[in-house]
Amino acid sequence: MIVSEREELWLREFAEKSGEDFNALLKKRESGYPLAYIIGSQPFHEIELKITPDVLVPRPETEEMVERILKEAKPAGIGLDLGCGSGAIALALAHALPEWAFTATDISKKALELAKENAKDLGLDQRVAFRLGSWFEALPEGETYDLIVTNPPYVGNTEEIDLGATYEPKIALFAGPDGLDCYRLILLKVKDYLKSGGLFMGECGPYHAQSLLKLAKEAGLKSAEILKDYSGRDRFIRAVKD
Repeated sequence: MIVSEREELWLREFAEKSGEDFNALLKKRESGYPLAYIIGSQPFHEIELKITPDVLVPRPETEEMVERILKEAKPAGIGLDLGCGSGAIALALAHALPEWAFTATDISKKALELAKENAKDLGLDQRVAFRLGSWFEALPEGETYDLIVTNPPYVGNTEEIDLGATYEPKIALFAGPDGLDCYRLILLKVKDYLKSGGLFMGECGPYHAQSLLKLAKEAGLKSAEILKDYSGRDRFIRAVKD
């Protein structure tokens, strides 16, 4: 792959700071290896995150989802991030919403440890709690939230992915033949954990959006709708509990 001048600059700066060989780093990047894995960090919304190959590299579309949530978030509340990975969504929201507290879950112990480290580095570890487990299974029964947000795996098992994604953890990318296996599990319980008037928002693939919308309505989320990203593609599902 072709490495941009800006990425070359970042790689050169990293090589100078770390003492690593620039040409070796450049060759690694040319192979498609994600830049965030090479330099070990990635900006996301208004924060900087440590990133390792144990988690997905945060995407601009996910930043857009954070921006959408911030536009309608209440001044104070309790939020839940399902499948938090590096902690990107929960930590970005906690950074922007100082009167909110968040819980973030993930099935990967390594991902959760990285998210905890990011929270501590950002001074947010007192307002973001982390729990190990699959989706809602990580939570005590009876807990409810003003906001539930997720960016789960949503790629179908046979779908093509870009070169960089081939280096990312498969468990965080693929979700069965149609890419909806994770959402099937999540949507079954969203209403049980969402407060009345609470907001649910998730990122999805444009090819799965209408099928996902049907699943959401079958799960009782009557207000569910699909929102487009800045490029005009179906990208987010949004619902408010009645």
